[in-house]
Amino acid sequence: MLKFIRGKGQQPTAERQRLQKDLFAYRKTAQHGFPHKPSALAYDPVLKLMAIGTQTGAIKVFGQPGVELYAQHTLVSNSAAELNVQLLEWVNGTGRILSLTVANQLILWEPVGTTLVAIKTLPFDGKLKKVSSLCCSSNKDVLWIGTEGGNIYQLDLHTFTIREHVVYHDVVLEQVPPAYKLNPGAIESIRQLPNDPNKLLIAYNRGLCVLWDFESSSVERAYIAPGHGQSVGLSVDVGGSEFSWYHADGSYATWNIDTAEPPQNVNYVPYGPDPCKSINRLYKGKRGTNDVIVFSGGMPRSAYGDHNCVSVHVSDGQKVCLDFTSKVIDFFVTFKEDSEVAEVLIVLLEEELCAYDLTDSNIPAIKTPYLHSVHASAVTCNYLTSQVTQSVYERILRAGDEQDIDYSNIDWPITGGVLPDGVPQSDEEDEAPGYEILLTGHEDGSVKFWDCTGILLQPIYNFKTNIIFGNEHEYRDDAAADISADHFSAEQLDEGEPPFRKSGLFDPYSDDPRLAVKKIALCPQTGQLIVGGTAGQIVIADFDDTSDARDSLKYNCMNLVSDRDGFVWKGHDQLNVRPNLLEDTASPLTENGVNITGVLQVLPPASITCMALEANWGLVSGGTAHGLVLFDFKNFVPVFHRCTLNPNDLTGAGEQLSRRKSFKKSLRESFRKLRKGRSTRNNPTNQVPTTLEARPIERQIEARNTDDGLGSMVRCLLFAKTYVTNVNITSPTLWSATNSSTVSVFLLHLPPAQTAATSVPPASGNASPQTPRRISAQLAKEIQLKHRAPVVGISIFDQTGCPVDQLNAGENGTPPHRLLIASEEQFKVFSLPQLKPINKYKLTAHEGARIRRIHFGSFNCPISPELLQSLYSNSPTKSTRSHGDGDGPVNISGRSGAGRRELYHEMALICLTNMGDIMVLSVPELKRQLNAAAVRREDIKQRIFFLSGISSLCFTNAGEALYMMSSSELQRIALGTSKIVQPTGIVEVEPLESEGSALQANEGEESDKETDANTKVVNNAEIKALPVATQRPKPAEVSVDRNSLHLTNGVSNSNSPSRANETITSSIGDITVDSVRDHLNTTTTTLCSTTTEETVGRLSVLSTQANQATTTVNMNDIPDINIPNLMDLKSKSNTSETSTSSVVIKSIITSISHEKTNGEGETKTTRTTTHEESEF
Repeated sequence: MLKFIRGKGQQPTAERQRLQKDLFAYRKTAQHGFPHKPSALAYDPVLKLMAIGTQTGAIKVFGQPGVELYAQHTLVSNSAAELNVQLLEWVNGTGRILSLTVANQLILWEPVGTTLVAIKTLPFDGKLKKVSSLCCSSNKDVLWIGTEGGNIYQLDLHTFTIREHVVYHDVVLEQVPPAYKLNPGAIESIRQLPNDPNKLLIAYNRGLCVLWDFESSSVERAYIAPGHGQSVGLSVDVGGSEFSWYHADGSYATWNIDTAEPPQNVNYVPYGPDPCKSINRLYKGKRGTNDVIVFSGGMPRSAYGDHNCVSVHVSDGQKVCLDFTSKVIDFFVTFKEDSEVAEVLIVLLEEELCAYDLTDSNIPAIKTPYLHSVHASAVTCNYLTSQVTQSVYERILRAGDEQDIDYSNIDWPITGGVLPDGVPQSDEEDEAPGYEILLTGHEDGSVKFWDCTGILLQPIYNFKTNIIFGNEHEYRDDAAADISADHFSAEQLDEGEPPFRKSGLFDPYSDDPRLAVKKIALCPQTGQLIVGGTAGQIVIADFDDTSDARDSLKYNCMNLVSDRDGFVWKGHDQLNVRPNLLEDTASPLTENGVNITGVLQVLPPASITCMALEANWGLVSGGTAHGLVLFDFKNFVPVFHRCTLNPNDLTGAGEQLSRRKSFKKSLRESFRKLRKGRSTRNNPTNQVPTTLEARPIERQIEARNTDDGLGSMVRCLLFAKTYVTNVNITSPTLWSATNSSTVSVFLLHLPPAQTAATSVPPASGNASPQTPRRISAQLAKEIQLKHRAPVVGISIFDQTGCPVDQLNAGENGTPPHRLLIASEEQFKVFSLPQLKPINKYKLTAHEGARIRRIHFGSFNCPISPELLQSLYSNSPTKSTRSHGDGDGPVNISGRSGAGRRELYHEMALICLTNMGDIMVLSVPELKRQLNAAAVRREDIKQRIFFLSGISSLCFTNAGEALYMMSSSELQRIALGTSKIVQPTGIVEVEPLESEGSALQANEGEESDKETDANTKVVNNAEIKALPVATQRPKPAEVSVDRNSLHLTNGVSNSNSPSRANETITSSIGDITVDSVRDHLNTTTTTLCSTTTEETVGRLSVLSTQANQATTTVNMNDIPDINIPNLMDLKSKSNTSETSTSSVVIKSIITSISHEKTNGEGETKTTRTTTHEESEF
């Protein structure tokens, strides 16, 4: 108890709290991948920007690579229709965009930094006012709104109000030829003539199109489709002399605007004569002297109605039908400047974004710089490796370039936005110590490499393992099918059949579920790649393109249950390697510069649950539900295997066994708990007496059963060179942990040649060859944790807190080493080699959360030498901070007015819980430094995405993380202040002249008049002209840091999650710094309240005595601050007060600064006018 009480009083110093604020900060930085459930697309040809809206309310704007803007619709009446984006319309050339939701709400968005802000909202009520189409005028002042009732309303974009002039459908019907006697129906399309801004082309649903003249408010010309076919839309050419009119029966025609006579081919159906589906969008352009028609839909209804196609028809007879695997949402065509020459076709699909070069007759695909489909095949695992060397990165790029030879070299047409001056986006990775590569494993057996060093998530290579497995006849059939598919796309077999070409990368189907990738390991120094699959297969490959002597594919097998006679496997069979690859005369298996050296099959063929790779030793270890194997892939021989199955449990089921107890047993225990609860409630003497210094309540953690069927599953593996046998010599070891909290340490005996790979090479490179011997391993030690919770991570770190597996080859770190074992319920630190417990942190007992993933991250920030000296003087035993001679770099740079600054470096433990929270803990103290709700259920609507977000989260070595926020999107977050990767490009906005500016000015004048009777408001110009010394004779700034507040287990007791950085700054006349410091020392510095009254109450107890005291507060001198309960007081930015009382108790004008956790600055200031005077 004394130890607990004594430890409870140890709070971090003020210097440590300042440093903690500078080191750690949580924010969401960027989003990668493809938007989930897209529903709308818009393109601004003036600014060259593209916008995508989704059914979940997101709007994403993209310009040139590095320019990305995000927005999110919000719920007002808790209806999902308020989020579903139906239409997007650019106000061309201004940077603003309009969105229409399914709830019939029109919202105007404006770029502010890297986000879009909703500045205007207009709801439409009534069924007849259901908006069906939008068109913005070229003058950027009017938006024409077409409704399902057939009327067109004019929206003034400056005032965002409806103008009086409305184009009613009954007025239009009075001026059309009498032959048309139908109700025209809804407005399907509105187009403004580019050569005459006062005229509109209006297409109604039931085969009527009119040319409306606003000057005369009449119909100038009416166009009637033969048979009154159902219209879909219009497309006007650049010159404004022709328009293309397409219909729901799959037909389209080009009309002359100057005549109402229908063209000769008015009933032309491209894929007729059978009934066809509707053409949903159509563009017309030029390629040389030939016309190019691009349209979506129009497929024969009976035979090919289920195809998702975009067709490109050229007047010279060339026809291509791009056949996609997902639904076509919308598309647009970019044209050459001020011409009709079509350049690029960009298609938005339900699951991907595709682009094609229309200037080439072959219409090749274009590799987009962003919006890549991460889930082209379902993602089954994620792996992120940091500090990839330049040589390995270049080898991966060379391998990926061979896969991209079929892509077009045309420039990307969307080049809008402005990037900041300075270091360009492509050079950001040069400053970093290495590259960061995300590897995604997929259901079809492929592994995709993504460069996530910068803001762009770029695919650089696609590694396929399915080419290894299968039978010989299957391989030949696949090759023949590919050849026939190419032949079929080149030559059309049937004249009435559309010329399909398989397009897009999205392929949700897998030939064999056993091909799914479960675990990946990549060595960042050597490029060694290990891929573990569902059927126990481990594929070994490398990116070494320097060696010429290559052998054919090797195969080996290791049986974990060879000594268990009663074991019977009841799961799926193993995958078979193609026999032709294993022949002696077979050529080496090389695919696009990647060498696949061998395959290791683990039996029983259960899924690989964990893997560890040590390329310098030539070893790979894999774990399954039955045990672990250690394999030497350089000599391609097994080292050892260990079965972790309980001898009493010889089940061979392929699926995971339930850890729950039997129904009878659980029912019996439930009744016992009920009886025990009644007896405790009825007997008050059994209650535990409370004390003033009671121990925090801990949840009772029940021990797991030892006979649990899943206890044999190996959860984590680790190679490390550390102190196991004695404190003087490091030894290569393998650490493994299971679901039943059994941690095993294996001592590895490496041959001298492979041991030299991990040590400093000799001065003379010609070492005498030694007799090769095989690697051996033996069990050295074993740890059994009492609570038997599954172990999710093992790490060994040195005195500076740096994990030994992140050190370079030949480095052992600063002794002593310590062992961290993270189970689902707690962290525990042991000393090495004694394995004596040093510290532990019970997460589940205190908070009820469970640990899902751990990682060590590096954090740094510039600090002054004085602060650094005070840190070391106050805490001389801190071993996790490195300065100058540690692992972290030291950056000494002179700054004007601030003196010399040094870069402070610190390693910390990052952990993710099952609740979606991310914590940063110091090592080895395990004190919490940061707690953030990263993966929140409120942000992710579907529970399956919440679970996949937690299971897919990967940490970087620089304190960042990536996780799947949907099936196709990745969210990037930053936990430190040193490295923040986020969009930096902006969109320049044209000023919006609003009539409401005068109203705002009048409101500001009225608010200035509402002042306190005892407060005199001084002119702003006069106060700014006065020197600061005259405004504040004796200024005193009181800074109360949140990190100095009372912490429980490293977390503030405050309920506000966003109070990360709070500064209370007060300026009071005739108060010295010493008096404020004495006052703060005698009172508590804990800011537990969040109300304005309590905040003012704490500071207003200060008193002063003066004959004439002047208190002046200039809000412009106070930093930007934010607290949710404080009101805006910008109008009263300068106040001055003079009092002649002998003793005055003054209230303090307080400004509270808050830096939002997501990186957005927001300013709110308040002035408390409670004023009391009393004379003693």
